[in-house]
Amino acid sequence: MIMTPNPFGGIPGADATRLPFSNLERYAGWLARGAASSRVRESVKALGTTIAAQGDVAASVDALEADVAKLGSGEIVTLLRRALRDFRAALDTTAQ
Repeated sequence: MIMTPNPFGGIPGADATRLPFSNLERYAGWLARGAASSRVRESVKALGTTIAAQGDVAASVDALEADVAKLGSGEIVTLLRRALRDFRAALDTTAQ
């Protein structure tokens, strides 16, 4: 598992995105060892870093979506896509 050190510390409204981000980390860690899977894991790690720095999370999510789109199909990929959709929905909810 990637486990970014608590990227949510002190960020207002972070509770809504904490679980979906945790799921993204978990499912990315379960992916195979190929190059596309490695890029997804790096994108999830970069997303955690962006969250911790309170940077442009939307751009990091877009990059992660692009990397996930390059993956094939499978149960883990389906779970990852669902977690990404849930994260974006939580992000949209906290932004309002």
